[in-house]
Order: sequence, then C-alpha cells, then structure tokens
Amino acid sequence: MLAFRIGPCRVRIYFTFFALIAFCCIFTGAEGGLACFLAVCLHETAHIVTMGAMDAWPERVGLSALGCRIGISSQNKVTDMQNMWISLAGPGANWLSFALAYAAGLGGSPFCEASFAIALVHSLPIEPLDGGLALRYYLCERFSYEMAGKISHIISILLLIPLATMGFLVLLHTRHNYSLLALSIYLMLYLVLKWDLTQP
Repeated sequence: MLAFRIGPCRVRIYFTFFALIAFCCIFTGAEGGLACFLAVCLHETAHIVTMGAMDAWPERVGLSALGCRIGISSQNKVTDMQNMWISLAGPGANWLSFALAYAAGLGGSPFCEASFAIALVHSLPIEPLDGGLALRYYLCERFSYEMAGKISHIISILLLIPLATMGFLVLLHTRHNYSLLALSIYLMLYLVLKWDLTQP
C-alpha cells in the first residue's frame, strides 16, 4: 500500500489497484494498461470535482481495483441526493468520454473500450458499485435508512444472479475470459459475507 497526503487529504493506493493495471498490461499491452489508468483517473476526478462543486472536499481517498473510496469530513453536510449525484458523476464522465471518442472515430481504441467497460460496470445498481450506491442514496430520500438498505441489498442480489450466469457462460465460450465471473463472485462475497477483498 502506498500512502501519502495532499494537504489535509490522506491518500492510500492499495495493491489491488496496481494489480489491475498489471492485469490490463498483460492482456491488452502497455497501451491498454495506460488507457485503463486514464479512464480510472477520469472517473475518480469526476467524483472529486463534483464533491468540490458541492463544497465537500474529501479528507481521505483510497484507490483500489474496484475504484476509489472517498471519505468526506463530518463537518461537511452532504444530503443523500448530493451523494447520489457524486456517485453518478464517475460513470457519467466515462459515458461522456466513450461517446466523444466514438463520435471522433476512435470506437476501437483502448481508451474508448476502457471508458465503456468502466462506465457500464459502475452504472450497475449493485453495491458497492457507483450505481448501487446511487440507488441506495435515492431510496434513502423516500424510505428509512434501514428500509432503503434492505431494498438496495435485495436488488443487488437479484441482479447478481444473471450477471454471474453471464460471466460463467462467457468463461465457457472463451475458455479464458473470467473477468465478469470474478467480478460477480467478489460482489457476491461483499453482499452476502461482507468481505471487502480490496482492503488489506
């Protein structure tokens, strides 16, 4: 783990983030690894910029294979709807970069493909992905926190079943592409057993 400070903000970069970049470099080459890194940086920058626009700068940031965990100071009062928009800003930036790259005729470029992959995965309403967190914050505006958590949890598990099935079929078809199945297994462990494998 690499830890440092940027002003009052504590930044931690976990081993799994470097493992993800290495994985991309091995299977897609250095260009693919760089494209993935740039798409991730754009994604997380969008989160932080949105937080700054709401005057809620982070006091801690943790970067891992599944994205960035951002902690806001307890002194900053952020509403559930603001948190929803902060969560959606990351995949929104990736969707925008994908659309712009595709419109510019770069649809087959590594950056365009990485932007699409990150945008699609983090748009899924499954916790702890951005889409799942946004759904929980949205539900918190309409139900109690306990009820919102239960509804979000049930939706996440129901969506994980076809996602895991699809990942298994992809693995059977390709014989080597296990990334979707691995993501499904991690999310299932997170939801059912509360294992967070991105942390030391």
